[in-house]
Amino acid sequence: MAKAKAKKAKPLPFGHKLVLNQWIVSLFGFDPLKDHKDGKRTLRPMSPIASTVKDVPEGMNAENLHHFYRELDIHLQQGSQVTREDLLRYEHNIVSHTLAINEKRQRPIIWKYYQWLSLLFAEIYLDRFFADRDALHEQLNAYVDSFNDYWTQAGYVTGITSYAVEDLNKLCLQNATGSGKTLLMHVNFLQFRHYAEASPLKDDLTRTILITPNESLSEQHRKEMKASDIVAERLLTDSGDLLSTGKSGMRQVDFTEVTKLGDQDGPNTIAVRNLGDQNLLLVDEAHRGMGSQEERGWFASRARLSAKGFVFEYSATLKEAVSAAKRADIEASYARAILFDYSYRYFYEDGYGKDYRIFNLPKTYSELQFSYLTACLLTFYQQLKLYEDKGGSYAHYNLEKPLWVFVGSSVTKATGTKAEKDTVSDVGKIIAFLAAFLKDRVASTAQIERLLKGNAKETGLLDENGGDIFAGSFVYLQHLMAAEKWSADDLLQDILLKLFQSKSGGQLSIARIKGDENEIMLRVGQADEPFGLINVGDASGLATHIADRKFDNVAVLDSEFSETLFGQITSSSSPVNLLEPPRDCRRPFGLNYAAMGVSSSMA
Repeated sequence: MAKAKAKKAKPLPFGHKLVLNQWIVSLFGFDPLKDHKDGKRTLRPMSPIASTVKDVPEGMNAENLHHFYRELDIHLQQGSQVTREDLLRYEHNIVSHTLAINEKRQRPIIWKYYQWLSLLFAEIYLDRFFADRDALHEQLNAYVDSFNDYWTQAGYVTGITSYAVEDLNKLCLQNATGSGKTLLMHVNFLQFRHYAEASPLKDDLTRTILITPNESLSEQHRKEMKASDIVAERLLTDSGDLLSTGKSGMRQVDFTEVTKLGDQDGPNTIAVRNLGDQNLLLVDEAHRGMGSQEERGWFASRARLSAKGFVFEYSATLKEAVSAAKRADIEASYARAILFDYSYRYFYEDGYGKDYRIFNLPKTYSELQFSYLTACLLTFYQQLKLYEDKGGSYAHYNLEKPLWVFVGSSVTKATGTKAEKDTVSDVGKIIAFLAAFLKDRVASTAQIERLLKGNAKETGLLDENGGDIFAGSFVYLQHLMAAEKWSADDLLQDILLKLFQSKSGGQLSIARIKGDENEIMLRVGQADEPFGLINVGDASGLATHIADRKFDNVAVLDSEFSETLFGQITSSSSPVNLLEPPRDCRRPFGLNYAAMGVSSSMA
C-alpha cells in the first residue's frame, strides 16, 4: 500500500509571529498560544489583557493613578509574573512621565487604553533589559521554543529563530497613523532615560538621535518635543568629528533626516562613523529602509548607529514593509522586536479610523469632474458646518476643525513625452476645478442645487446600476437650508466665507511661500487669509506647470509670506481648510483620491 504524503507545512502569517508582544502578554498570566475565541471569531493574543482596560474611563483618579491601572490591578491573573508591586511601580513611572510632558501644554495629554498599554509594555521590557539582560535573553528564547513547538505541531513553519543578545536592543511600535505615536515616542525617551540613568549605559551613551524621512517632519517633531518640554536640536552636518565634540547623551534629542546619513561627509550628509555606535535612536517612519537598494543603505546606517546602544522604531506599516521586502531575516527580526501592535485594523475596530466609499463611475472622469468635485466640496463643507454648529457635542472626542485633503498621483508633468508634458497633473486639475468653482457663481449654484436635490441624472453621478452615488450624503445641509430658509445661492455664500475665506469669490491666486521651497498657498483674490496649502517637494516646478498651462481664473504670484503655513495647520484656529497632499496633522480630514487616470475615485 502506497504511503500517504505528509502535508507540507504552511507559512505562519506575520501577525501571528509577534513573539515579543506575546511574551509580554504571557507575563500577565495569559496564554498567548491558547485559541482565544469570541463566539466563532478568533481573537489576537493580546485581546484578553486589552479587554480588561478597553472600556475603562480615561484619565486619572484622585490619587493620580490611571483608571486603567486600577482595573488591571483588580483583575491581575493568579499566575501573573508581573506583581502588584511591579505594576504600581510602572504606573508611577508612567504618571511621572505623563505629568512631565503635560507641564507646559495648554491641553494635557490623556491616554487612550492602547497608548497606556504601549507604555506599560515598554516599562516591563526596559525594567528587565536594564536589570538582567541575560535573564531576559533566556526567558525570550524559552518562549520562542514554546512558540515554535506549538505552531510546528499545528502544521506551520514560523521562521522565528532564537534571540541573540544583540537583538535585545530594539523595540518597535506598530501603531496606526493618527494613534499618537509621536507622544509615545516622547514618553519612551523619558522611560529609557529613567532606567538608563541607574545603569552603566548612562555614561556610555553618545547621544539621542531622532531620524525622520524629511525636513518637514523633523520640524514638526521639534515643535512637538518643545511642547513636551524636551530639548530638540538639529544635528548639524558641518560640525566635523561629532564624537569629539562632546556627548549630549540623554540631555537632549538631536534630529536629522535618514537621507543625510551616509558613508562620507558632505554638504548635506553626515558620515555615520562620526556618530559612533552607542546612540539611542528614535526612528520615525521606520518602514523606510526595507525597499530599494538606496533605502537598504539607510537601514544599515541606522543599525550601525545603535549597535551598542538602543533603538525605538515607529511605523504604521511594518507588516506591509516586511512583506514587500521578501527577506526572511528581516521578517524574523521584526517579529522579535514589535513590542505593541495597534495597526490600522485594530484602530478602525475601536472606532478611530476613516469610513470610505469607492465610486466606480461609468463615464470618463473628464465628463464628471466638476460635478464630482463639487460633491466632494459639499461633503467637506458639511463636516465644517457640523463642527461649527455642534462642536460642543463632540468635545469629549477632542476633535479639531476638519481639513479637506487631496491625494494625487502626479504633481507636475515636467518629464516624459510631449503628450505627457502637456497632460495636466492631478494637482493641476484640482487647481483648475477650484478656479472654475470660484469664477462662475451661477454654474456653481446650479450644481449645488442639483446635488442637494439628488438629481443624479443631471449631475451624471450614477453608479453602474443607475443609483445616485451621493444619495443620503447631505442630510445635514438639507435640514440646515430648510431651517434657515436658505437658497442654494445662500449656501454658496456661506461656503465662500467659511471654506474659502472670501466674501464674494473671484480669482484663485497661488503663490510660493518665500523661505520654504515646498509650500504654495492658495487664496481668493486679495483675501486677507489663505484657505489652502500645497506642500510638495517641487513647489517651483508646480508653480511653473500651472503658469504654463494658463488655467482660466488662476493667477500665479510671488508671496510676501515668510513663515511656513504647514506648521500652523494643526491648530483649529488656522484659516487653512484645504491641504494637498496629506501630512501628519491632528485635525480630522475628508480625504479625496484624485485618481484621474483610472476608472475609480474615492471620497
